[in-house]
Amino acid sequence: MGIPRRAVRPRRVVTTVVAAATAAATLVAATAGSLLGARPARYGRALTHAGHVHAHAAAHGASAAVVKQLDSSFVGVQPGELPPPGEADDGAHAVPGDGYTVIDTDGDGTATVALDGTPSHTHKGGPGSDVGFGGLVAATWSTGGNDKIIGTDIKISHVFPVGTHTVKLTVKDWAGDIHAATTTVKVTDGSTAGVWCYYYRGARALPPPGRPSHASGAAAVAFESGGNWPGAPPFGNGEPWGARCVGSFFLATARSVTFAISARGPERLAIDGDAVALANGAATVSLGAGGHGVEVQYLRAAGVEPRLVLKTTPSVGAYLHNAGAVLPVITGLSVTGGGVGGGNTLRITGSGFLPGEKVAIGGAAAKILPDIGGQASDDVIVVEVPPAADGPGPATVTVTTVNGPSNGVTYTYADSSTGAPQDVVWAEASLKSPGGGDYKLGGGTSIALGPDRRVYVGTSGGKVHRLDVDFLSLTVKGGCSKQLVGQILGVAFNPRFTNYGTPTVFVSIGDVQGGKWTAGSVLTMPSQGGGGCFGPVTKLVTGLPVQPRRDHSIGRPAFDQVGDMLLPVGGTTNAGVEDPRTGNTPESPLSGAIVKVPIGTKGGAFNGAITYSSNNPATAKQTGGDVSVWAAGLRNALFLVRHSSGSYWILDNGSNGGFGDVSAGCDTTIGYGGNANSRDQMHKVFAGGYFGHPNRNRGRAGGGAARECTYRKPRASAPGYTPPVALLDSSTNGLVEMRSNVFGGAIKSHLFLSKFASGGDGALHTAVVSGAGNLVGGASGIRLVKNFGGLSIDVSPYGALMMPRVRQNKVVVMRPVYDTRGRGIMVMSVTPNRGPRGGGYRVFVAGHNLPKGVAVTVGGKACGDVSGSNNGLTCTMPAGTGKVAVAVGGVQMDGHDFEYMEV
Repeated sequence: MGIPRRAVRPRRVVTTVVAAATAAATLVAATAGSLLGARPARYGRALTHAGHVHAHAAAHGASAAVVKQLDSSFVGVQPGELPPPGEADDGAHAVPGDGYTVIDTDGDGTATVALDGTPSHTHKGGPGSDVGFGGLVAATWSTGGNDKIIGTDIKISHVFPVGTHTVKLTVKDWAGDIHAATTTVKVTDGSTAGVWCYYYRGARALPPPGRPSHASGAAAVAFESGGNWPGAPPFGNGEPWGARCVGSFFLATARSVTFAISARGPERLAIDGDAVALANGAATVSLGAGGHGVEVQYLRAAGVEPRLVLKTTPSVGAYLHNAGAVLPVITGLSVTGGGVGGGNTLRITGSGFLPGEKVAIGGAAAKILPDIGGQASDDVIVVEVPPAADGPGPATVTVTTVNGPSNGVTYTYADSSTGAPQDVVWAEASLKSPGGGDYKLGGGTSIALGPDRRVYVGTSGGKVHRLDVDFLSLTVKGGCSKQLVGQILGVAFNPRFTNYGTPTVFVSIGDVQGGKWTAGSVLTMPSQGGGGCFGPVTKLVTGLPVQPRRDHSIGRPAFDQVGDMLLPVGGTTNAGVEDPRTGNTPESPLSGAIVKVPIGTKGGAFNGAITYSSNNPATAKQTGGDVSVWAAGLRNALFLVRHSSGSYWILDNGSNGGFGDVSAGCDTTIGYGGNANSRDQMHKVFAGGYFGHPNRNRGRAGGGAARECTYRKPRASAPGYTPPVALLDSSTNGLVEMRSNVFGGAIKSHLFLSKFASGGDGALHTAVVSGAGNLVGGASGIRLVKNFGGLSIDVSPYGALMMPRVRQNKVVVMRPVYDTRGRGIMVMSVTPNRGPRGGGYRVFVAGHNLPKGVAVTVGGKACGDVSGSNNGLTCTMPAGTGKVAVAVGGVQMDGHDFEYMEV
């Protein structure tokens, strides 16, 4: 899983080479006045953490997210205490991380590894589910065959020797349920295949002066032309640059080796730290058995086609370099400047960002945001920009590791006076009660902003809350609720049936504890005005599949342009094969899919009563109901989003080791180990697609559905299978599109991804989707915002991101920080932002500095009966088509604010 690791030589060779590199470093340090000049004794390339950020992220500085720790003064649960075999795991769930790879950077044979169990959680709700760490009351880490206890917090640090180790995490929840799971810790000495090359922009002499501005690896120094250079140095043809490539090799016996360099430009060679005099580009050196260091320097003049090739006779075999000794190099910043107040997020890209690094901007320390959401690596650091130390102007960004400081890159602080562009700055907050404390709301799973500007929250215990919120102060002024039966994973509103006063709430609910696999439903009920709360409940769809005695159920739908519902329905297996630990329920005709509910197309003729030919989910056929599979192969995708580009996006939970085997065909079952993926996935979904989670019920129907019998790994290539666009950390569930013009529209149309937080803070990421509906930058374009999230997510009229935390009994908010003074009319958003083309319904236009009696237009047409002022207006929509901008007093933002439906 994750990015493939570079090959490492057998241990016997590695030991010798590291010793040789150390000896070479000593020689280098002694040659300050030599041909090559003084340079750092350490060199190499840091291993990229293979997608599993737990160890690396926690080691990224001391600014790890604050989590509620368990009482570590005693062992609250013994390691390895597991439920009886075959018992469904409907309670505690240990998640120790998918794997940790850490480099021994100081050469002492050990490394400190930060173990992170914060994704662990309990599936059991109830009055004690908010105690401890999200309902977990004890955690124990252990290692070795004798289960030696190494820690009793949800997050610990432990020193491991070089090698591979199996680590177990055992957790106990508030109800006494216990679960254990294992992970692997690999500590490497850093020996990595190939040489590592540094580049120096503007160099005109050897050795290249200053700090490198670019770096990359290669198998050997064999660069015949400009296109062969590793990393394609990003320098123009008209500027000079220098290169320095370092590595080592191993000789089994003593021998004489001839080194020959062919280059277009000056070159220099050193072996074991000693400069080698070249005659016609070649020299013969007598070398003993063992490891030897090699360094080649090169100077490329402006306009010259670069060429550098090193050949040896006889061959010295494969090269290695020390990945733990790499110099940090900055190659780019996500933004080149911001306000003097700081607070915005900056993504630094480059190489050699080893754990423990520090970042400074203008000499001021920047807070590193450890990315627990899946994007941290030794090539990326995300920081919160500090306030300017010296006011407006340029400031130098540097990264410092155990190997020294990086090159400096300029970040410019701008004057934040009124009228200037505003930075994207977020503040962590929560919905508050009138008294000022957190507003208590237990078990929140799904959140939605209604067309009436109220906030609706569904809970794991089957309750729907309606909250009246002051969105500027984030205070809940009042609320009410209605109790239903089951687990709610979706609350939503159909833009076709917009009613500003009494909107209809669509509730996705499943009675997962009742034992029936057909206990999923979609209910509707009106949200009443005046002193009422909710009106009578109507069963819109019944008979949908759920995962009995566990938690896969019915998610939050999206609605297409005619008002048809596209509804996520969870799978009932881990990877296509039923298992007692996942409820022992095979996949059925509508499970593990997005189904189409054509309420817009069929209107009053719609039949939502789903029936089946039998009560056996493995063989049952659908015999009734106007519900059909729209897209297949999704294991537990909770929240579907229709993006304003017209594309559809969803996040799907990966499978879990130890929870069932893998379907490799309609009648072929294979073990889980090495055959499945545990990471979450981001999918762009479409009608008729298959996205990898198998359903043998549908697959055995034959024809094109046969593909559904076979589980597909994320990077597999197979006919009829569409892989995910990105892999994410586990429990990344929430998804929403930003339709607000907050920050001057800088993040309008961006997607925001929220990671579930059981007892910790979770994480929030963002991604850009183009107008054509494609993920800009692919998986690498997904960026960390902050370590702050919840199970689901929606956006307030003013651009705040609202996220319920199911086990912490509150709704956290990522609040945008911006200034309204001296900026004139600011148009923020329209609620709702989609509706029927005939118009005639009320909308709320959020904004700031809105004059009373001001004119409002939608796509150039008057929005009637305008009421309100200052921070918001309401008006009656005109008829229209397509995507349109909303203008207040002639002021409008880029892009569209409202989209008319096709009906």
